[in-house]
Amino acid sequence: MTVRALETIAANYLPLTKPDAPRLSDHVSELQEIERSCWLSNYGPTNTRLEAAMIENVFGGVGSCLTVCNATSGLMLALKLAAERSGPTARYVIMPAFTFAATAHAALWAGLTPLLIDVDPSDWCACRIAEDEALRAHAGEVVAIMPYATFGACIDLARYDRLTQEHDVSIVIDAAASLGCLDQLGRAFGTGSPHMIVYSMHGTKPFGVGEGGLIYSTDAETIALLRSMANFGFDSERSAVLPGMNAKMSEVAALGALVRLGDFEERARHRQILTAAYREALRDFSMQQAPGERIVYQFMPVLLPVGSAASRDAIRADMARMGVGTGSYFSPHVGQQPYFQQRCVFGALPVADALSAHVVSLPLSDFLTVADVGRICEAFRTACGAQAREQVA
Repeated sequence: MTVRALETIAANYLPLTKPDAPRLSDHVSELQEIERSCWLSNYGPTNTRLEAAMIENVFGGVGSCLTVCNATSGLMLALKLAAERSGPTARYVIMPAFTFAATAHAALWAGLTPLLIDVDPSDWCACRIAEDEALRAHAGEVVAIMPYATFGACIDLARYDRLTQEHDVSIVIDAAASLGCLDQLGRAFGTGSPHMIVYSMHGTKPFGVGEGGLIYSTDAETIALLRSMANFGFDSERSAVLPGMNAKMSEVAALGALVRLGDFEERARHRQILTAAYREALRDFSMQQAPGERIVYQFMPVLLPVGSAASRDAIRADMARMGVGTGSYFSPHVGQQPYFQQRCVFGALPVADALSAHVVSLPLSDFLTVADVGRICEAFRTACGAQAREQVA
């Protein structure tokens, strides 16, 4: 390949994700007001505006929320509160193996043991049968169930309403990728739920601000307790009465989230168009069949044909040579990572293993066009076809 050809590929390279930061440079007066106030954190006025705006504009005026510095801290807080509410013999958190490392880390940091279960081959979320079996096998030992709304899937929260009543366990929803996703009724995912639902505002997420997170619940008392825990467990007298940490969002980050809230719907609709283009162009490939009216994907997950797992690295390398970045979320899954293998409890995970072996993450960002999606899909087909021919040869 010539130098000019390499330069052309580099100039037209399509990365897996391309964060688009909120335009704080267009809000200089608000930044200056934060500077003048000297109120940089500790639930300041900008953070208060953000929380009110999220409830009003995202959750239809229903429920309460708390901002946090990142979603991992949010999960840690929620699980620690669940542990405080559980019986003395409880120690497990039931969670799917096909998830990000932060989920298991949060449980371990809260002093709990992840109990990994398999996932459903259709929506890639926690397998209902596996959840039920884990609850029966460890009756009285489960602190919480922590399902993952995989890649923004709008999982059935009514099911978890029933499980928390039947088994007296807490529910913590890992909804890291779900801000902007709409459920079957067209509401923001999580709206009206009493459970602790944790969302991410990491820079690579569709609702990206850099670092940040949100915990939502209709249980105002739970949100108040979490707020205290996020501020060192202090009460109004600044005396620790709960387990605590510093998980507060800064005022500048809160301003970024307010800016993002103002332009997010346009971005979400754009990603819907790109997602539809992917599904049409790759309709003969297996993809996540996720419930809900709208998923705002962070990247586009697709499965290689059965039997092609051994070729994935070569396929991704071929795509890189064609100027397309890729990923493989989640591979390895939690149960395949050495640190967690030593600290988690789990049995056979055949579906998670298969997904992890075959998944490829294709680019998706606010900067992509439908034409870009066509180019990506053509490169993907070319790379898959080349490796298939090589296997036959």
